[in-house]
Amino acid sequence: MPERSDSPAAGPSATSSTAAPAVRSLDIAAIGLDARDRAVLVSMTRMLDGQTGLRLRWVEDPNDCTTLFVPHDWSQYVAPPRVLVRLTPRGARPADSPRGLAVTSPVRVDGMTEVLEAAAALYELARGAVQREHARMALHALRDLIVGALLAGERRRTLLGVGGGHGMVVDFRTGEIASSLPLAELLARPLQLAEPQRAPDTPPWPGERHTLRVSTLLWGLTHTLVDQGVSPRTINGRYRLTSTPEPAALSRPSAPRLVAAWTQRAMGVGEAAAAAGLSAFEILWFLSTALALGIAVPASEPEAGATR
Repeated sequence: MPERSDSPAAGPSATSSTAAPAVRSLDIAAIGLDARDRAVLVSMTRMLDGQTGLRLRWVEDPNDCTTLFVPHDWSQYVAPPRVLVRLTPRGARPADSPRGLAVTSPVRVDGMTEVLEAAAALYELARGAVQREHARMALHALRDLIVGALLAGERRRTLLGVGGGHGMVVDFRTGEIASSLPLAELLARPLQLAEPQRAPDTPPWPGERHTLRVSTLLWGLTHTLVDQGVSPRTINGRYRLTSTPEPAALSRPSAPRLVAAWTQRAMGVGEAAAAAGLSAFEILWFLSTALALGIAVPASEPEAGATR
């Protein structure tokens, strides 16, 4: 979907203390409307272009729009961040719908202006939410890929592209990573994962190379996903830590208390959460990373002295 930027702040005049506000852009389309209603919308799009801080463009393909006008009884799903606007005949009730705006037909200039301003605001909110969700999914996918390789006993050097010409070479035998990005930037930027490939002898990107550890990257991804509220997978059973994890794992509050308790005895997720004063949500993320790195193992037998 197009993302046009017509903000005057991008030009040289941005240094002015009285810079104009950013101009928002909408690509408008319609589906399911009769020819007359469609012609009116096309005409109003052209007439209102540039007014009230909105740049408007009519597009023929509904898949390329940001704002989609539909009949008032439209029931088909339209994926965000596109914003629905229902064209409602005067005197009719808008169809019950959990999302979307409505404008009365025949369309008048003031009604069209109001609904387009609302559509621009909703589109910005929806686009931001979609972008954040895509970023979470990419981080989750990167973590799943590395965890899967570790659990499968991968030993090869693997090239992982992360978008924007950046990438990393992961040596699963030594646990070392050569990355074109430092860890903090890798965790903060929106990623576009490419299919893993066998790594060449030298990193295929120009410029600086940052040395990371697989374990450090995994703990960083884990903390980021916890902060973003991404749901972990359920893990049943009792486990114990066989060694103390690296400092990157202990950066969260109460993590040292959790490690101290979990290295002394086997516990399930609920017990560990109570012992450390953490949520089960955080414990599940911690445990899944510890299992992938081989520093947590299932409890094979009941604890000595445990009551029956």
